Amino acid sequence: MCWCGCLKGMPKVMRLFLPCAIGLLILWLYTCFVFNPRGLARVPLLHALLYQLCVLLLGASLGRTMTASVFARESPLLQRLDGAVGVVELKYNGEKRFCRKCDLPKPDRTHHCSSCNACIAKMDHHCVFLNKCIGLENYKFFVLFLFWSAVSCLVEASLLYAHAVPSAMDELSSDFLLGQLALTSAHCQIVLVCFASVCVGLALTCFLAMHLYLAASNMTTLEYCEKRDEVGYVNYYYVGVLGNLRQVFGPLPLALFPLHPPHMASLRLGFPSTKLRKTD
Repeated sequence: MCWCGCLKGMPKVMRLFLPCAIGLLILWLYTCFVFNPRGLARVPLLHALLYQLCVLLLGASLGRTMTASVFARESPLLQRLDGAVGVVELKYNGEKRFCRKCDLPKPDRTHHCSSCNACIAKMDHHCVFLNKCIGLENYKFFVLFLFWSAVSCLVEASLLYAHAVPSAMDELSSDFLLGQLALTSAHCQIVLVCFASVCVGLALTCFLAMHLYLAASNMTTLEYCEKRDEVGYVNYYYVGVLGNLRQVFGPLPLALFPLHPPHMASLRLGFPSTKLRKTD
């Protein structure tokens, strides 16, 4: 969902609260597993390397999500609006769309984010958890961040459950009976991290499933929320499920890595559609 209106006028400190909380959660889940003597040290080497690879791809995807330039004013799409050649979305009177707040033309699938105070190319939503707009330039990286975060959490939970949780539960039971239970103990942290990893991993999986559905439908979150109840709505950008997914992620195995698909340059100039003109 887009929370631009909720964030408009909110102090910068408040906007940074959720991103900082997410960062601390990721740091806690990682460090308590890796540096706990009852954690990663008990895991077979191959499994440990697999987990570290997932975390590396998580970090790379997050980094590219946050550093991408998503503003429409920097997009080559603006250069195509002279004469509206090849532009799909026009006003009812056939004129080009124009953003009164940015004082700039609005390319196809562009929306104004009141939180960023700028038009975003193929805007999906403004993510309050990252305090970053998600659009054409970073949508793939955002979805990969969700994917690798979910995978990392679930892999971590499965490794802990297989190699550390049973013995940690035995020690917790002994501490409880002796009245020596402490949340900061190594075995208590193992159990807490395993439980938290499962909860976070499942929550992210649900969020990931939603975005995979939207990507397969070639719809942004904003387009889905605005058009889902519209009678007779036709998605002119739909090019088939596989075509829609390739448009966002590129071909396998490139789709799993935080790299732009080969056709990104052409997407910056316009989106494939089944209609030459669409009015709104």
